[in-house]
Amino acid sequence: MRPLGLLVPVLLAAACTVKENRTFCPAWCVVYSDGKVAEGCKGNLTCNVATPLQGSFEFGEKDFGSFTHKGDLVLEVPRNEEVYVDVFCGIDMMEPVGSVLAIPMGCCCDSIYSGHGRIFISGEEGEAGLPLNKDFALIAMKVNGLVEGEYPFRFRLLGNVDGYELPGGRPHKGGFDYLPPREEGNIFRARVPRQLDDSLELMIYHSEDGTVVTRQKLGEIIREMGYDWTAADLKDIGIGVDVSEASFTIEIEAWDIVETITVIL
Repeated sequence: MRPLGLLVPVLLAAACTVKENRTFCPAWCVVYSDGKVAEGCKGNLTCNVATPLQGSFEFGEKDFGSFTHKGDLVLEVPRNEEVYVDVFCGIDMMEPVGSVLAIPMGCCCDSIYSGHGRIFISGEEGEAGLPLNKDFALIAMKVNGLVEGEYPFRFRLLGNVDGYELPGGRPHKGGFDYLPPREEGNIFRARVPRQLDDSLELMIYHSEDGTVVTRQKLGEIIREMGYDWTAADLKDIGIGVDVSEASFTIEIEAWDIVETITVIL
């Protein structure tokens, strides 16, 4: 991965002078925040630059401040050609695999904030003012009523989005499979990417022998509660799980709505 500064793609390596025909010379694209940065966004900024013919030709990092201060982030791009610019903040474990910013198998989504745009520059310079929207949802599961001794259950989230398409940032269809670790206070957390549909599932199974206790259609449940995966900034989801000898009670909280499900063991 090459660091971003003034990007010089190999397809535009030849310099142009004022005496030459500048039709095929590169142009400068100033990338900056349009003022819409979702709360919680932090970390380095990662840019992807692509064209319809060449695909992605640059992918690299810059300091977040270069995005918030107009004029600090300048990319060299093709002139007289449509150019796609994607910016991501919060990339940690995820990485570009072909035309996808992919979630590694067995991992959860990074805390991704993103903005996407396209620009056509016929002159020397153009501008792209982009937002950074919250592109993931944190699912936090709080478990109450546990039996004494070794914790008997595990949780597993299954979905069909494994990252984001490049360019454009649309959710990419692929397998998502994550087992959130147990945290202090019997809390399990998982970040999931923006979804394409309601296929997200929550599985609870016995730690000792792996037998499934229950498999809930989590995507359908939160959709019925009014959750919107197309919202510019995704909201987080809280799930309360109460365990008794006879049943699980699963309570899903999002905003001011509560959904309770009782599962007989």
